Amino acid sequence: MHEPKRSREPDAPRAPCSRRPSVDLTGRVLGGRYELLRRLGHGGSGATIYEAEHVELRRRVAVKVLDPGLSDADTVARFTHEAHAAAALRSEHIIDIIELAHDDSELVFMVMECLEGEDLAVTLAQDGPLDWRRVLSIGTQVCEALVTAHARGVVHCDIKPGNCFRITHGGTADFIKVLDFGVSSFGGRVAVTRGSDGRRTSGPVIGTPGYMPQEQLRGGPYDHRVDIFALGVLMFRLLTDKMPYSGGSLFVPRRPTSGPIALRRAAPAVEIPDAFEAVILKSVASDPAERYPSAAEMLAALRAVADTPWAPRLARDPLAWGERSSAA
Repeated sequence: MHEPKRSREPDAPRAPCSRRPSVDLTGRVLGGRYELLRRLGHGGSGATIYEAEHVELRRRVAVKVLDPGLSDADTVARFTHEAHAAAALRSEHIIDIIELAHDDSELVFMVMECLEGEDLAVTLAQDGPLDWRRVLSIGTQVCEALVTAHARGVVHCDIKPGNCFRITHGGTADFIKVLDFGVSSFGGRVAVTRGSDGRRTSGPVIGTPGYMPQEQLRGGPYDHRVDIFALGVLMFRLLTDKMPYSGGSLFVPRRPTSGPIALRRAAPAVEIPDAFEAVILKSVASDPAERYPSAAEMLAALRAVADTPWAPRLARDPLAWGERSSAA
């Protein structure tokens, strides 16, 4: 893994926000087993990711260490939750969590497989917008990860380019691993607390503006369809380098019934099968009832697009549109 490049909104997380660690732990040996070789980047929940090596097995791993200056009870609980959520899932498209442990110095850390590649935010910045065939393959893989997560009752809540890592594997350079379950929920349950007046209040809004549907932004009850929405936004952005809703990076349409921007309006030059555009627009519907009811059904729709022969649209004939040809 390498240090991911963080882009401006709409990819920056809303909450919890990342903070730089108070100390660089490079060179430390955690738990007597993992030597931290170099700092790779910063994750959610006030954590830092290091490339490390098991001192006996000489196996390279990635170690995510919770900053000792941020180890309050809530942050530790969220960090532990991330490890448990990801470790409970078995999918080739979800990063493998090897161990969750505490160091003698009270450092809390999780050990993960070490990935060589880049996240999709970097890919988009360097190569975007991407060809629809690449986006279809990437979206299908992310959807496969969501099918696995949702089957176990885990809702990721923060699908975005920065949390989808691209590696070379199985003969493709676009093999995707979904990362960072730090803000995931089980069954989409929203934490409920009581204010000083005794009234029930929703928990903090967590996720990334632009990739969150209205029900998630409002902090109200939501379910697995927030991930379906986010995946649709992800594919829309990879194809166009734009967001499907106007009004800045935040998904706050002026009218609750307003729909997404047509993909071909956002990027008229983009070549994409009608069926693929229909899948994306259905997944980013404002009303969750209009989205795919499950990741499995969305996955079937994506695979159907891949299985359907497609030919690019013919170039417009200037004479047919009453235009003067260049030879005239």
